[in-house]
Amino acid sequence: MKKIILLCGIILMLAGCSSGSEESSKEISGYMPAEIPQEVSVQRDTGELLESTFVELWKSDTVYIDTEMTVEGNSDEKSIYKYIIAGDKKNGLAVLEMEQPDGKKVHYIINSKKIYDIDDTEKNYSTEDYGKTVGEFIDIYTKDMNLGISESLKLSDSGTGKFEGKEMEFEKYDVRVSGSSSEKITVTYYFKDEKPYSEVMQSERGKTVFLFRTVSDSIKDKDIFGISDDYSETD
Repeated sequence: MKKIILLCGIILMLAGCSSGSEESSKEISGYMPAEIPQEVSVQRDTGELLESTFVELWKSDTVYIDTEMTVEGNSDEKSIYKYIIAGDKKNGLAVLEMEQPDGKKVHYIINSKKIYDIDDTEKNYSTEDYGKTVGEFIDIYTKDMNLGISESLKLSDSGTGKFEGKEMEFEKYDVRVSGSSSEKITVTYYFKDEKPYSEVMQSERGKTVFLFRTVSDSIKDKDIFGISDDYSETD
């Protein structure tokens, strides 16, 4: 049975991934501008907007994030990823859907202590036992988004500024990294009507930009946790 692929190393703020006995790490193709050593002490210094949005979101039983991620190096090349991550902790349900720049798709569903690795092109799936919780699953696929939970953040600036020509509130953070790296890395979150709009991670090697289509503590379409009847299971 296929190993569970951890989508680590896909964005600028790579903090390192550790894999268990039934997991393997794999980098998604595309430009990876910078790496952060694993020895990062967790110590938050976050502003009100980040606390009231993402930090509060992780405390809820339900999480839904629909985002587009653009990874840019210092050349003109851009890699765009689209994905949805959702979880219903009380019912033990989770889903990850990602479209990579080459058009390939990754699709996982967790249901009843099983993880389903779904091939939407071939309309089939394989299953494995899944020993982690829904919360741990969400942590795996959101920690590199650097939302004030797993990284050391220090608030450096806040106020009103422009993103893509639009005036909105922002909070800018320095990422505090222990170890030998001296590279300066910043993360700026933009908020529209006090809701997350975008996130920009910047270093001397490039940047990663998230555009948040939806960030919510509710899931309208519960069908995302199901598999279509015309899909078949493979060995």
